Amino acid sequence: MQQFLALLGALGTVLALISQLLAGSPSSGAGGFPVPPPSSQVIVVTDGLGDVHVNGITVGQPVDQIRVLHEGFPEDGTVVFLETGDTRVRYDFEGAEYYVADGVVTRIGMPHTPEGIRGGSGLAEATARYGRPVHGYSSSNGGRYAVYVAEEQLNLAWIFEYSGRSVRKVYLDHSLDRMRRDAAAVVRPMLGHRSTGSSS
Repeated sequence: MQQFLALLGALGTVLALISQLLAGSPSSGAGGFPVPPPSSQVIVVTDGLGDVHVNGITVGQPVDQIRVLHEGFPEDGTVVFLETGDTRVRYDFEGAEYYVADGVVTRIGMPHTPEGIRGGSGLAEATARYGRPVHGYSSSNGGRYAVYVAEEQLNLAWIFEYSGRSVRKVYLDHSLDRMRRDAAAVVRPMLGHRSTGSSS
């Protein structure tokens, strides 16, 4: 059954790739990620169901399944701390970064979104494409991040690291609900502080 599901997932990815290629998809661009050689260009597409495939790999996919479907996916990764404080194992593969927790991909770093938002794009472009950000935050390393809805049903968020008004890095992360909770936690104390200040 697992092999059937893996084959079905791979077939969906191939069909989505063909559809995007026939329609014309954005090419890999400059950003926070190394540009792979032309023979291994990063392919970023949606499958029509809201999921995003990066080189045929999705957030939520088990690493064991990825290794069966993608010869050459690294056996060993690097332990990293995300800007959120979470720990992940990062695997670099075919020009993208795959962040794994408990054997499952939870975040993918890529050179561009399927819609073409990439390093160098303006945050205004991201807002025009994805709507208002649901959260914004800074990390202890000085990074600034804007979070947008990628897909509600799958709990996916676009996280754009930015400098000034330009995107530096692009991530797809399984954290939309958490980001909304974090945003609400920041707003509540600020609102409470304002109401206290206005009553005196």
